[in-house]
Amino acid sequence: MARDILDERKTKELQLLQNNVTLEMNVEKQGRKESEAKLTKNVDDKLFALKLDIAKEKKGREENEERYTRELSDQIAKMQEDLDAEQKIREENGEKLVKKITEQIGKFHEMLGQEKKVREDAQNTMYRMIEDLHTKAVQEIGMEKKNREESEESLIKLLEDTCIRVEEGIKPEMAGYEQ
Repeated sequence: MARDILDERKTKELQLLQNNVTLEMNVEKQGRKESEAKLTKNVDDKLFALKLDIAKEKKGREENEERYTRELSDQIAKMQEDLDAEQKIREENGEKLVKKITEQIGKFHEMLGQEKKVREDAQNTMYRMIEDLHTKAVQEIGMEKKNREESEESLIKLLEDTCIRVEEGIKPEMAGYEQ
């Protein structure tokens, strides 16, 4: 009768231990899910912010190009008026005017070249930022996966140790039954 009470007590302790392990595993799973959700939200937020920045940069570039085009058009129109007004004098001052126009067009080409370089640099910077963010996200996901695997391995080892202890506790009792 004492053995039956002892067996019931051990069975209840084993059941309580199993319930505790199951509860801890569920808590760990929920924690991992919450961590994954937070990480996904952070990545999505950062990507959205980058997309907004890229869109703003693109809009700014387009506005600058439009402004430069307008300025260029306005200056070309002004030069045309100057040419019309000076048509009679052009034969005498032709070389000076050609030189002046060539210089201005060179400046505009230089300005456009600089703007193109600035735009390309900004675009390259954005690409590098996106690549860096991608690399960081991949690394963070890898670290999270590794941590999760380590947690699972720890829980499995704890369960195995517990099973071994339970088996060792049952063996002496079983030996008494065999006699």
